[in-house]
Amino acid sequence: MNFMNVIELTKKLISLPSYDDGNLYEKPMSDFLVTYVREYLPWMQIELQEVSANRFNVFFKDAGETQLLVVDQIDTVIPDAGWTTNPLEAVERDGKIFGLGASDSKGNVASLLKALEANGPTRGLAVLFYVDEEYFFKGMNKFVGSTLASSIDPQWILSVDGNGSSLGTGCRGLVEFDLELRSASGHSANPQTSGVLRPFLKTLRSFEDWLTSYKDDQQGVPTWNVARLQSGLLLREDASRPDFGEQGNRIPNFLQAKIEVRTTPGLSGEEIEVFWRSSLEGSIGLDVRIAPVFAYAGFSTPRSELMNVEQAIDSILGRVDYLDASTFGYLDLSMLAQVYPEARLCSFGIGEPGTNHRANEYVVCKRLEEGQAIYQQIIQNLLMI
Repeated sequence: MNFMNVIELTKKLISLPSYDDGNLYEKPMSDFLVTYVREYLPWMQIELQEVSANRFNVFFKDAGETQLLVVDQIDTVIPDAGWTTNPLEAVERDGKIFGLGASDSKGNVASLLKALEANGPTRGLAVLFYVDEEYFFKGMNKFVGSTLASSIDPQWILSVDGNGSSLGTGCRGLVEFDLELRSASGHSANPQTSGVLRPFLKTLRSFEDWLTSYKDDQQGVPTWNVARLQSGLLLREDASRPDFGEQGNRIPNFLQAKIEVRTTPGLSGEEIEVFWRSSLEGSIGLDVRIAPVFAYAGFSTPRSELMNVEQAIDSILGRVDYLDASTFGYLDLSMLAQVYPEARLCSFGIGEPGTNHRANEYVVCKRLEEGQAIYQQIIQNLLMI
């Protein structure tokens, strides 16, 4: 394998398909990473962790007792319409590299690999490149439940899956559940006598008020989203979809909803379920069914514990910008907080804000070089190289 600088390596990674195509998935990417690590980081011990057919987490560590674990995804979203170039053929133009995954997160992977090369042999470093971050978290779920995860106990965990050259010190949790309500119907002239829609809307309003009591200084107020909602007078229940009546004078007797909540520290999925049950079950004649889908806790690391990371960023950029945890999505980095409760977690990435998951995604070449230097310095600071 020929030597590549960080820009050339980013282009190479973009050329490797690593999305859910139902066949190869991330295998071209994981195969390349194994070859690359063996050639350029020979002091690292590699272990492939099979998640499913053709889907492998790539884990490697030096011979020392792990103090720092660095993680990033190796999958991308499925390319959508609107690309003006081939998404798997990187195009460099105007100081930017365009291509699928350039920002999320192959540019970060390239910067990290080059930083590892530049630092040379370490003692106390482990790296996890994992699959299926974009859809179902299968890669991270596989790792956190494995003996591989329990074989290390890092003091620091850094995710390089990020953008904006900003430091993330926390992430809200993610709770999702399916709700089904059934009741008797009735005439719309007496709407208080029966139905499912009024109790649902009343509970939703009180739920929003209740969430304000869990406001966090860093992460703000928890937020909710009704991702799917269908309700009406149920005439026939089909395996694929309910058949609803069209009469305007009948009160809905059936409701299904998928509800998502972005939680702050101290708010659990169990507490959310208790709130909904206690509120809804107070309605006479209402049958309430709640099916949890998942409940992932977030994390929050005090900035005072990340001074070595901040120093590394400031030494290259001359400043430290912070991500606002109240405005971005769930990071599966949070799962590691449950496995390593004493570790200090943070994220930093050089992806381009606003381009992830979009056609003509790009990363700025200068940021790739800055990212390499920052990752190199963070590793030196935390491992005291």
